[in-house]
Amino acid sequence: MIYFGFNIANPFSRRWKNMWCKAYDTPFKHKYIELEMFKDSTIVSFSFKLSTRQDHAGMMIELGAVGYSFLFNLYDNRHWNSEEGRWMIYTEEEGLH
Repeated sequence: MIYFGFNIANPFSRRWKNMWCKAYDTPFKHKYIELEMFKDSTIVSFSFKLSTRQDHAGMMIELGAVGYSFLFNLYDNRHWNSEEGRWMIYTEEEGLH
């Protein structure tokens, strides 16, 4: 996983409210896009995460300024089976439906 983040927040604010959140299918199997905007205590922020071989792997970018943040998330909806080194196949996994 690669992660980089920078955040300056108002320490006297506890504001957090989700303004909207949308998820979209993509033409690629198991891949989804999620867009979210929320009010928070951010003065300025940026984060970037790129992950592979873990649950919901993908790319996430978050940008924030003056109390508003925007999140873009492109992810895989599957879970990672670290014992087998592959994505879980729920019909084969014991005890999962």
